[in-house]
Amino acid sequence: MTRPMLKAVWMMTVVVPGLALADDAPPHYTDPNTYQVEVMYPPASYATGYVMNDRLPWESSYPFVVGGIYTSADQTAILSEEVDVTGGILSTEAGTPLLTINQGNIPEAVRPNVPPPVEHFPSPDSMQVQTPSYNKSYSRTQSFGNNIFGGGYSIDTAVTATDGTLAEAKKVEAFADGKVFGTAFNTQKELVRGRVDIKGQASGTNTSKATLYAVGQQIWSSNLTATFAPTPIDWSRTFFSASKTFMVGPVPITVKASLAGGVKLKVLGEINPTFARLTAEPGGFSNVTASASVNIIIASFGVEGNLTLINAKMPSLGQLSWPLCTVNWELSSKLNLNTLSGTLNLFAKIKFLFFSKKWTVTIARWSGLTYDWTLLGVNGTKDLGICTSVDGAGPPLLSASAN
Repeated sequence: MTRPMLKAVWMMTVVVPGLALADDAPPHYTDPNTYQVEVMYPPASYATGYVMNDRLPWESSYPFVVGGIYTSADQTAILSEEVDVTGGILSTEAGTPLLTINQGNIPEAVRPNVPPPVEHFPSPDSMQVQTPSYNKSYSRTQSFGNNIFGGGYSIDTAVTATDGTLAEAKKVEAFADGKVFGTAFNTQKELVRGRVDIKGQASGTNTSKATLYAVGQQIWSSNLTATFAPTPIDWSRTFFSASKTFMVGPVPITVKASLAGGVKLKVLGEINPTFARLTAEPGGFSNVTASASVNIIIASFGVEGNLTLINAKMPSLGQLSWPLCTVNWELSSKLNLNTLSGTLNLFAKIKFLFFSKKWTVTIARWSGLTYDWTLLGVNGTKDLGICTSVDGAGPPLLSASAN
């Protein structure tokens, strides 16, 4: 029996002190629906060990007989008709005629099918509901590809100033959150996520923290001091794998796509009771390696190529200062992205007595998308109306609720 053609994957894992390792085996998902490439080859399943070599009838009108003997003239006529019927290309391999039939690209190999980006900009002061908190936030989510292979990212950042009350002192806060997600064979998962929250409060302590996740599992965290710049994290792992069966000619080939890549997080900033500055650069990348398997006996089969799914860096800045009379804020966000680059081809070859047929189909063919954008760069000042004017008129120096 022909053995599956597997591609070995070698990865170097960087072990960082304090970085928790995820569960031993990455999760695996199966799409139960067989992909029909052509109408003439509907989804099919066979008993394990079923022999297709020298048993599958050809498409020529000449009668096919298992174990039959055909003259040279018969063979020439059969091959000529096979070329006409299939549109294949006839060549020779190891002295035996080989008919190669290119089934082309499946539609999803090159066609994106995703919604437009979802983006929310900071609301103007006039549209903010009057509350003890003053907030400015920005978020953006974007996807690429389709249900066969795809990737995407999500950015979320905000700064908040909260006035004091009798029970709690005033505080300044900022956070940045970045996610990278990937899709393989109808399975979409969050691959990496980096989140940083910082809070400074008068008469209180900082409760600032940076956290890193891989496939929804926390793998690292660090408490942040007044001025912080922890060692950047760069960690590699296999995120998850997914399988789907494709009909390559008459052969059901099960493809296992493994999504492996890296997790990144870089953080620096400063926090005190009246000032919050946070620069966070979460990011991640994932590549697809694939292997193929069948449960029947044919001449050969396999998967060729590789695919870059996504490589994203999402640096964000949030800054808020509250010296006394005003709240001064700044938000910015950038994106450096490479996604969907590479090719994955499947092939299956069957022996037909005196010649062989080879079917090929492309399930991914992406030329690569590259973006280097400044998504946001805004700032402003909110006059709190709590300071005395030069001539002594106006409101008191501090509002009753300020601390």
